[in-house]
Amino acid sequence: MTAISTPDSEDLHIIIAGAGRVGHRTARVLRDQGHDAYLIDKDPDIVEDARQALGATVIEGDATDPKVLAQADPKRADVLAALTETGATNFAICAVVKHLTGDIRTVARIERPDQLDEEGTFFDRVVYPERAGAKSAVNQILTGDTRVFEDVTGDLDVAEVQVALEAPAAGKQLDAAALPDQSHVVFDVTNDEVPQPGTELVPGHRYLIVAAPGVAREARRRLVG
Repeated sequence: MTAISTPDSEDLHIIIAGAGRVGHRTARVLRDQGHDAYLIDKDPDIVEDARQALGATVIEGDATDPKVLAQADPKRADVLAALTETGATNFAICAVVKHLTGDIRTVARIERPDQLDEEGTFFDRVVYPERAGAKSAVNQILTGDTRVFEDVTGDLDVAEVQVALEAPAAGKQLDAAALPDQSHVVFDVTNDEVPQPGTELVPGHRYLIVAAPGVAREARRRLVG
């Protein structure tokens, strides 16, 4: 999976255009990791569903309209992810936000591989193929210390994290790391081995963790800070 070079240990302000299946799930994963996601969608039913399910700020309107997009405060945002079902619409949204502020990274969901040739014109990263879905979008939005894997584990979140020097669990043995219930370190990626209760969580080393969605954020905080 591709990562981009902005530290995801910081809480990010992210605008998501398109609150359908992919946008909704992307916002949920980002929220669980402590990030601030604003959603935009022109379908009132989708907007209401997202508001109730996520408790997030959801703006009703067409994200290709600069006045609508401006409501999400793009000048303060770190990333805009255009995740509607139409690639051309996503290109337009990225172009509009680049006009409003040049200091923002953009991610566009595309429909066809030939649209990959457009990368770099209006957007910085792409989500393709469409079936890659929400967690592929998260990987393009975030970077560095955490990568979220595709939905092969049902309701569990699987992530590869790099232990930060200042993290609460850094330098501690696994059985003393105080990870939340329903979260587990299942593999030491750096040493290519299965960790034991006495395994030390070494700063700079990468580990594979599995967590229920409700505790994924706290598990990550223990390891990344």
